[in-house]
Amino acid sequence: MKIIRRSAGHRVPAAIAAVTTALALTVAVGPAARAETAWTVRQSPFTLGFSRLLGVSAAGPDSLWIGGYQWHSSQIVSCLETGPCTVRVHQNPTLQRWTGSGWSWAGTPGMTGHGQIKFLDAVSAGEAWAAGSRDAPAGTSEGTPYLAHATNQNWSEVTAPATLRTIEALDAGAQDTWVAGMPVSPDEPSVYRHSAGTWVPHTLGASIQGIRQRTPGDVWAVGRTATADGQGLAYAARFDGSTWQTVTPPQAEGKKGRLGAVLPLAADDVWVTGYVEENGVRKDASYHWNGSTWREDVLPPGGRFGGGQHHTFGPDADTGYYAPDGLIADGEGGLWAVPSASGAYSDPRLLHYTDGAWRLEQTLPGVKGAVQGITRVPGTDSVWAVGFQDGGKPLVISAD
Repeated sequence: MKIIRRSAGHRVPAAIAAVTTALALTVAVGPAARAETAWTVRQSPFTLGFSRLLGVSAAGPDSLWIGGYQWHSSQIVSCLETGPCTVRVHQNPTLQRWTGSGWSWAGTPGMTGHGQIKFLDAVSAGEAWAAGSRDAPAGTSEGTPYLAHATNQNWSEVTAPATLRTIEALDAGAQDTWVAGMPVSPDEPSVYRHSAGTWVPHTLGASIQGIRQRTPGDVWAVGRTATADGQGLAYAARFDGSTWQTVTPPQAEGKKGRLGAVLPLAADDVWVTGYVEENGVRKDASYHWNGSTWREDVLPPGGRFGGGQHHTFGPDADTGYYAPDGLIADGEGGLWAVPSASGAYSDPRLLHYTDGAWRLEQTLPGVKGAVQGITRVPGTDSVWAVGFQDGGKPLVISAD
């Protein structure tokens, strides 16, 4: 690993009181709101300098992978009177495994210098995939995509598809692995299936931010299509093993916005999250497919879907905040989702869908930071989440 160092009142009348009491009793007999989840701070992995964890995936209690970056530094190179400042950003990747008792460092073959690991997917105790990006040499944007594959816990680089400008989503399975993202040009493939050692391209005419396979013949992708003003329209598609069909929820169809995550639990139980613009106002919501119709559930005030962040400039610099892998089932008929971070000095929160509605849950009172990724540990009731605290220190938490 190459380390680069840089500076970095009134009384209430009795009658009214009686009515209030009666109403309170009426409300009390309804279903009680579920208490917020108790989260525990876990041992953090060793990192150097300003660090953040972005992705996490588990194959079991003793095989959980985390990724992100360390030794992050930013530097203003120049600031013209009539133009923006030029900011250069560099960091070094971190990729580590939880063994059940501690963290074990893993290298990132092919990316020993500047870059980051953003997405992880563990297939089994010995097999996993990681995706991220190298920094552009000048430090002014994300550079080329990075992919790695572990067999028997030994990592090796996998050449990323040439038409992907960035990798935005990763989903690995026992048979196939899917990656997707922003294509170099709109007419280039934005989705690829890795099968038998070969990348098979799929051209959808959209940038893809989330992809999940329920079975080899039931794959879902979400993102946005390109528009002339660069904003894009919300988009979802489904692959039946041979062809793709557009399945954008009607509540979002034709509207400016982005669908960022998808979770197909069954053929009649599919969840999509994202946001659209209505009358100039952003609306964040989830959309649930029951096999025949879509239902919309809007987030409470202050809630936004997202989590990951691009370091990039240019026409697609508004990619903003989202977490393609930040949507999981909670094991009790609900969902966990990673919200957009409101800043390095807010409290780390998660979105929880329970009792038919979304709510924001504070994970660690008194801690400042954000959650960036979340996963369920197979074979257990445990959920792990990663992110950062105190601005630039790794954060790992769990709940049972």
